[in-house]
Order: sequence, then C-alpha cells, then structure tokens
Amino acid sequence: MNKGPGKGKKRKSPMLPTLLRLGSYARKHSVKILGVMTAVFISTALGLVPPWLIRYGIDNMIMTGNIERLWIIAVIMVGTALLKGFFDFVKSYVSEFIAQSIIHDIRVKLYEHLNKLSFSFYDESRTGDLMARITTDTDTLRNFLGRVSSFVTENILTIIGILIIMLFWDYRLGLLYIMILPLMVFGMYMYSSRVRPMFRKVRKRFAKLTEMVQENFVGMEVIKLFGREEQQEKKFNKQNREYVDISIKASKVSALWMPYVHFLIGLSTALIVWYGGRLVIEGDISLGMLAGIISYIAMLTRPVRQTGMMINLSSQATAASERIFNVMDMSPEVKDAPDAHGLPPVRGRVEYKDVSFSYKKGKRVLNCIDIEVEPGETVAIVGPTGSGKSTLLHLLPRFYDPDEGKILIDGHDIKNVTIDSLRKQVGIVLQHTFLFGASIRENISYGRPDASMEDIIRCAKIAQIHDFIGSLPLGYETPIGERGVDISGGQRQRLAMARVLLTDPGLLILDEPTSSVDVETEDRMQEAMKEVTKDRTTFVISHRLWTVRNADKILVLKDGEIVERGDHEELLQIEDGFYRKIYQHVLKDKRGDLP
Repeated sequence: MNKGPGKGKKRKSPMLPTLLRLGSYARKHSVKILGVMTAVFISTALGLVPPWLIRYGIDNMIMTGNIERLWIIAVIMVGTALLKGFFDFVKSYVSEFIAQSIIHDIRVKLYEHLNKLSFSFYDESRTGDLMARITTDTDTLRNFLGRVSSFVTENILTIIGILIIMLFWDYRLGLLYIMILPLMVFGMYMYSSRVRPMFRKVRKRFAKLTEMVQENFVGMEVIKLFGREEQQEKKFNKQNREYVDISIKASKVSALWMPYVHFLIGLSTALIVWYGGRLVIEGDISLGMLAGIISYIAMLTRPVRQTGMMINLSSQATAASERIFNVMDMSPEVKDAPDAHGLPPVRGRVEYKDVSFSYKKGKRVLNCIDIEVEPGETVAIVGPTGSGKSTLLHLLPRFYDPDEGKILIDGHDIKNVTIDSLRKQVGIVLQHTFLFGASIRENISYGRPDASMEDIIRCAKIAQIHDFIGSLPLGYETPIGERGVDISGGQRQRLAMARVLLTDPGLLILDEPTSSVDVETEDRMQEAMKEVTKDRTTFVISHRLWTVRNADKILVLKDGEIVERGDHEELLQIEDGFYRKIYQHVLKDKRGDLP
C-alpha cells in the first residue's frame, strides 16, 4: 500500500538537489532567465559606481577647490540611480513572471499526479495537508524563485565587485577586507544550520493546523450535534499554540542575525577607518579613496543583511519542496500495464476468479471470491455491515487491485486494459453522493459535458428527479450549494443516478441507490429501475426487499466470503440458511433494512 505524504522513511532534501529539480522546470524560460541575469549584472555594476564618483569628486574637485564642476558628479549619480532603477524593475518583474510560470507548471503537474494516485493514497492522507501542499507550499516556492534567485546573484556579484575594486585601489585594504570574509561565511553557515530544521518543523506544524481547520469545517454538523465546540476550540488552540511556539523559535534565531550583521559592518568600518586613516595621514592613499572604500563597506550591509532573509526563504522553500516532491515521487498502486489496451464495448459478462483482498497486510477483507455473471443479469449483494459488500464492487472499476486472483470482463483481465477505458464503461451510484457547486444541468452532465438537453431530461425522468427540477424557478440551471447542501439527501441521490445513467455504462453498480428516498418515490423508482437495469449487467447492494427479490442472482457475504448464492426462492429453501434468517427477521418487512 502507498503511504500517505510525510509517512514512512524520511529523506534528506538539501538545497542543491531542490535547485537542480526546479531547474528542469526553468529550462523553457532560458531566454528570460538570461535577460534577468543580464539585468542583475548591469544593475550590480551601476550600484558600484557611486563610491567611485565619491572618490573622484573628493580628490579632483573638493580637495582642489573645483566646486564649479561638482554638479556633473551629482547629475551622473542621479542618472546612474535612474538607470539602475530601470534594470531593477526589469529584474524584479521578469523574475516574478518566471517564478509564477514555474509554479503554475508545478501546481498543474502536482494536481495531475494527485489525480493519478490510487484510492489507497487518499485513504491515508488528510485533505488539509494536501491542500497546503498544492497552495501554501507552492506559494513558498514561488516567493523563493521570484526573489532569492536574483538576490543571491546580485549579492555575490556585489561582494566580489567590492573585493576587486578594493584590491585594485589598494591591496592592503583589500587584504583587510578578505580577512573579514571568513566571519561572514561562518555566520551564514551557523545561521543556516540552525534555522533550516526549524523552518521544516514550521511547515509541518502549519500543515497540521490546516488539516484540523479543514476537518472541523467539513464535520461542523457533527461537532454541533454533539455539542463539542468547546473541545474542538481547545484542540485548535493547542495546535495553533504549537505552530506559534515553533515559529517564535525560528524568529528568535532569525533575529540574532541582524545584530551579527551590524557587528560585522561596524568591525569592518572601524578597521578601515583605523588603518586607512593612517595611510591617508602617511600619504599612501587619498582621502577620496578612503571615503570611497568606507562607502563600499557600507554597501555590504544590504547583501549581508539580505543573507539572513535569503536563508530563511531558502529554508522554507527546501521544506516546502520536500513536501511537494514527496507526493510527486509517489507511484500509483493501480496503474495501466505497459501493454494495456482499451476495453471494447462490453457485453456484460463478469467473472471474479479466486479473488482475495486486504486494505492492510495480514487482514483480509475478501477471501477466495468466485463469481460468474452473465450479460444483462442483475446481481444483489447482501450481508451484514463490514462483510465486504462495497469492497467487492470497488475492485471492478479498479479502485483497488486484488491481492490474489483476477477479474474478467467479457474475458478481458481488467489489469490488462486501460483504466480510463474500463471506468468509462462502469457506472456507480454511491450511497453517499457528491455534487459540485454548479448548476443541476452541469452536475448531471458531468460525465458527458456535450450531452444534449433532451438526454439530460430523459435521464432525470428515469431517476424520478425531473418533476422536482421543473418546480424550481431556474429549472436545470438552478445552482446547487457546495456538496449539494441546498437539496435533500434523496434528491442528491437521484441527481447522482441521473448523472451515471447519462454516460450509458455497460456495467452498473448501485450501492444503496434508494437509501435516502421516501416511500412514495421508492415506489416510482422501482419501475424506473427496471428500465435502468434492462439489458445491462447490474450489481446492487441493497437492503430493500424488492431489489433483492427481483435480482437474477443473490450473493450473501459474511466475513469476506460468499456463504450462499442463488435467487430469492432458492435461498429461502436452504434450511438454517443465513439468507433465510435475514429474510425472516428483516426482509419480510417490505420497508425493512438489513442489520
């Protein structure tokens, strides 16, 4: 079985492999990336010009008393600032465009991959956690790609540019600058090693907080029914406090970076003033050069300060990418075989051959199931709760694959046909239906968006929902609230039935199709069901007498095994039979339900 995201053996996800993987999404933007790098290079070069102008102005104008031409230096500085601003705009805008494009591709690929993963993955995953990965985590990556990538390049170029200029101006002051670099590197290393694990914990805590909020909103009806609002508030407060606490710890480490940055800049400036001032007094360098070098040291404040922010963003991006790529690296358990072929239009013969299945290893839900169903037959499946009725039918469209045995449709092993061609010919009406927040027409035509209005109405009539739809002011264009909360359970179920019938499946699975309808509607649906199942192989899980009694075959499941099979009359003839006991205690009441 696939383990849900974040479960199983933890993997190390350093920054370099993350960058290399993100690079595969950036290849198609290579021209734009080259443009950004060019803008960064020009912007950095222009940023290094002002201290050079300060040196020239002091040495050649202020010290010589040539104040008439100072305006030229001022104009050049303003022009340089404007030009740098233009290239900064290009850098920021194009970087954000590239980042948004890359994250768009990652989100699409992640969503597509989530759609391909098997039901077992969703059995073990939390909706809130998956939502956080596809929204919050991808947005963290976007922030990293849009800002850090260009900042890193610009800051590295700035530090190297200042070093080259200082060595060119005076090698002694350049060597003094080099002596300070190890302190910068050491500080960056210590900061990164401490903050990165913390941000990984922050991401995990945030995901848990999101999970709880999503779960509470979905289960609000149950929470209010049992009066558990106060208890859920306490649980939320606990999760929220844990998230805040770890965030504060990470912020504490981040806050220590700025004092360290100011210490480095202060130390550098003090050394330059002390040693450079001596060189000025001794006549080895000019006052303008010393002022220019002090200006360059001051310029280091921004790249060194931004290093903390970049490490923060990089750490968050590493944690986010780990969570994203962890899901994307998962393989679906149920997938097409390499040589899979399309399933031809089915006639309806279905065979289960020695099929066994378990959700968890060592605990079988189905054991050695053998079934043969002829085309057009209706098969009713009865049995106590937990006997494996729904699981048995979920294997037919390959929601899961059996541990042992095989399932054949018209002689085709369903593992050898494409999943898409299989599921297009298997229609399922579940007991608990899901409807989208769209119009009634859109919900019914979900499986066939191009269906004509006549076909939609025809299926709605079969499902006994057309009259209700006609009574609504907007008819088939009436919008349905989220999950269909604006209509009753029986109406949702009948809409779901119309939706399945519109696809005209060769095989039909009905899991308690009339569990939420009233007695009057059920009587009308009995006749409708005869038309629905006509000339179509149908499997029905039902606790209703009329469905069971009219079935061609009845399978009685108990503890994952078929203990009896036959039609209604045959099974009643079995002395002390399980089906006969069910009938005597429950089914004899026409409106009764199985235990």
